[in-house]
Amino acid sequence: MKVLVTGATGFVASHLIPALLNSGHDVIACGHHESRLAKYPAASRVVVDLRDRNLAGHLPTRIDAVIHLAQANVGFPDGFADLWEVNAGSTARLLDWARHAGATSFVFASTGSVYEPGERPWHEDDPVVGGGAYAATKVAAERIVGAFAPHMSTVILRLFGPYGVGQRARLVPGLVGRVLRGDAVSLREGGRPRINPVWIGDVVEVFIASLGLTGNHTVNLAGDEVLSIRDMATIIGEVAGRVPVFEEVPGSSGGDTVGDTARLRKRFGKRPLVPFRDGVAAVVADALDTPR
Repeated sequence: MKVLVTGATGFVASHLIPALLNSGHDVIACGHHESRLAKYPAASRVVVDLRDRNLAGHLPTRIDAVIHLAQANVGFPDGFADLWEVNAGSTARLLDWARHAGATSFVFASTGSVYEPGERPWHEDDPVVGGGAYAATKVAAERIVGAFAPHMSTVILRLFGPYGVGQRARLVPGLVGRVLRGDAVSLREGGRPRINPVWIGDVVEVFIASLGLTGNHTVNLAGDEVLSIRDMATIIGEVAGRVPVFEEVPGSSGGDTVGDTARLRKRFGKRPLVPFRDGVAAVVADALDTPR
């Protein structure tokens, strides 16, 4: 398949694009930093600004599928215009272009943040009422994808804490860094919120398998294990041979963000996912090999 991947310079794409190429797909890597796209010499590369209202004019006239990973998560309210244009506006423009370009499949990377924090795992049919501007733009983008459902196969994947080698400035690499440095890990309410993080290798498998689905689907993409901040830091410490330092801090955690994975297993027939201990061991090994 000829597949356009947006957000090509991001974390998920850095693992997904090589896997797509190895699977025999013709990949068009789409991003806004030309120098960072150079790491994909086997892919076609397109430099675009997704905020451009003439986005279609920069894209090929024929495509089989789109995997829309690009997103913005910038400050609110000053950055809201960019937040909207990248997260929601570009989704509408890409869907319209994809329809005219003959695409049969559109896969959209959403987020578990569309749900509000709560006390139980969230199912795909639960209301999407997540707070904040970022979640609002993702909910809007999901609705736009849904509007195009009669015209192509669509898959909305709501990611819960994806992690892996090469990730920066997110929860799991942040915890790894704190444990390795001996910095205190702050805990609220005994270590909440709890999440079920998912290993990047499993994320990649699901995205590629999504290209083969027909019809319209919304699926939580989350791990098997529900873990607190304390749980994750403790496992990281065991893997790294370090004793984590914890500090209790006042205030509410805001509740858990856990995704029900029954539909994930039904749609994709997923075997048990990579355990957090195994996945984070690779992150720890990479961190120890990287000069700090």
